[in-house]
Amino acid sequence: MDEHAPQRDPGGPAVELIAVRAENPGPMTLSGTNSYVLRDGDQVWVVDPGPRDPEHLAELLLHCGAESRPQGVLVTHRHLDHTAGAATLARQLAARSGDEVPLWAADQSAVPGSRPLPATLAGDHGNVGHLIHLPGHTSDSIAVLVDGGRLLSGDTLLGGSSTVIVPDDGGSLADYLQSLAILRAMTVDGRIGSIHPGHGPVLETPLDALEAIEQAIAHRRERIEQVRRARTAGVLTMDRLLRVVYGPDLPEQLEGAARWNLRATLDHLAEER
Repeated sequence: MDEHAPQRDPGGPAVELIAVRAENPGPMTLSGTNSYVLRDGDQVWVVDPGPRDPEHLAELLLHCGAESRPQGVLVTHRHLDHTAGAATLARQLAARSGDEVPLWAADQSAVPGSRPLPATLAGDHGNVGHLIHLPGHTSDSIAVLVDGGRLLSGDTLLGGSSTVIVPDDGGSLADYLQSLAILRAMTVDGRIGSIHPGHGPVLETPLDALEAIEQAIAHRRERIEQVRRARTAGVLTMDRLLRVVYGPDLPEQLEGAARWNLRATLDHLAEER
């Protein structure tokens, strides 16, 4: 966090948080990608514009407001269900306002036209949000802690489902467990009051948020032990490991995600050794 950025006036107006869900449901996106518009007076920011769907982008523009002053568009990580519409939306906002609208990403190589992330989103009334690096799902995963303790978690935590660790995108189970530990500490000490995920419903209270974080930690620890036991018992191939850990009824559309998670778990066990 940037200690030199302007601090928000506690008596000032609250930052408005508007969720807009894209119509891209699926096994990996659940009910669709959640995009977020942050409004502070006439200043606006957009987090995770989602797919390059004209109707979805039009709805985001509508919620930004025709007379708004767009301050930036940012993505929580590199995956296309969060980033594909980002450059288009930034251009549309710039064309409408007449001002340059920056596009921010932790990994600029994965998001063409983007620039490095700022430490904070600073508005006229002080800080609107702080950016937190939370690797694990991917190496470039971040979250945005919005004024009032509202965490935009990207895919680090989902609503009603566990996330996938993607080794091909720098995902790491060790990093993920560390990120969950950070979120747990922030929730326990009162900095996180609700979690607004990249997919799925909002975790509306601190208790909901803490329960989801604890469940995510317990789920990963259980998977680690399942894989450890299977390897000790002589299960060596990925196909066999997949059936032992996930059972014979794993839906075909989830098999790719399951293989990613198993690879991440095997890498984690190798690092422990």
